[in-house]
Amino acid sequence: MATKPGLTPEQFLAEVLTPERSRDTGHICWDCKHFKPVQKGSKFPPADTIGWCTMIHWPFYWCITDANVVKKCYAFEKGIYTTKKK
Repeated sequence: MATKPGLTPEQFLAEVLTPERSRDTGHICWDCKHFKPVQKGSKFPPADTIGWCTMIHWPFYWCITDANVVKKCYAFEKGIYTTKKK
């Protein structure tokens, strides 16, 4: 597998992994470096889970659901995650 030179591990993962949901959910989490989205085809999480926050642990938004839209977060840090362009 050929990789682009100069990519950080986070940038590489953002390019190769396809999330189940899109940024259209309205969560600020998509721009955070601590957000880990549910990957396409995953059978593990409940249907309404869009991802996990690795900074804030259960029960405070560890699992980020589609119903509770996160607009502001004290643990937010600008990240590089972007959805894969088609």
